[in-house]
Amino acid sequence: MIYRIVHRTRYDYDAPVTVSVGEVRQLVTDLDGQRCIDRDLTVRPEPEHQRERADYFGNRVALFSVREPHTTLEVVATATVDTSARAGSGAPVDGVATEPWERVTVGPGTDLEVLEYAIDSPLVVRSQDLVDYARPSFSTGRPVGEALVELCSRIHADFAFDPDATEVDTPLEEVLVLRRGVCQDFAHVLIGCLRSLGLAARYVSGYLETDPPPGQERLVGADRTHAWVGVHLGAGGWFGIDPTNDQPAAARYVTSAHGRDYGDVPPFKGVIFSEAETSTLTVSVDVAPEDPDAEASDTETSDSESPTSK
Repeated sequence: MIYRIVHRTRYDYDAPVTVSVGEVRQLVTDLDGQRCIDRDLTVRPEPEHQRERADYFGNRVALFSVREPHTTLEVVATATVDTSARAGSGAPVDGVATEPWERVTVGPGTDLEVLEYAIDSPLVVRSQDLVDYARPSFSTGRPVGEALVELCSRIHADFAFDPDATEVDTPLEEVLVLRRGVCQDFAHVLIGCLRSLGLAARYVSGYLETDPPPGQERLVGADRTHAWVGVHLGAGGWFGIDPTNDQPAAARYVTSAHGRDYGDVPPFKGVIFSEAETSTLTVSVDVAPEDPDAEASDTETSDSESPTSK
């Protein structure tokens, strides 16, 4: 599958902003088996400075500063990406990851790039409550693929998708009690369960195909950035799985960044210098099969939040 992605982020302020400094993690690149054919990032007003770098986790990050007074800031990230070779696009994980789960837990000699995804991070702290929730799926000697698929299905069944139930900073232990939240929360729950059992798991941010192929259901999380989990399966490498939609993160998924938890990979963050008291955030995402004769249309979601000002 080849997809064309258009991700627009727009802030409208109630007073002029003199300086905007931003950090963008919407730069699709060659991650998780996908191949980026082309990509671009446009910031309006035009930045005085704009550059890219790789962060600690290997994600591409754009940094910019706008010093022209403005009441609207718009960031548009576009990309064309081939996802046909993504892990999970072939055999299901429970059919290939047949080792007992205890054999793929981290231990002495584990590579540092894997080990750091098995310990606590700011938003995902291991706990006995998470062990207790995960344990029914991870019985002694059970193949890791079977156990992972069952745990993912249980989270999907037990937790209700409710965008009003949580905030970005809602603690994981609270989500575990609420049994409600959004894709970010469900990814954190699965990561916390796996790490609490000694497995390595990372947070993955990206996109879903906006419109499903004929005969397939529309996925929760389309029309916005989405989150799922990458699980390290020993010699099998990393495998993506999505508890929000109870399925592997295969060819209909596009990775933009990965890290320990959401705090490592927010799509956009920054600082403004302004007397503005409020701002309106409008985000639109479109992920569609590449078709040069078709015009893509965006679906918008809108929210209000206070700017970070100084």
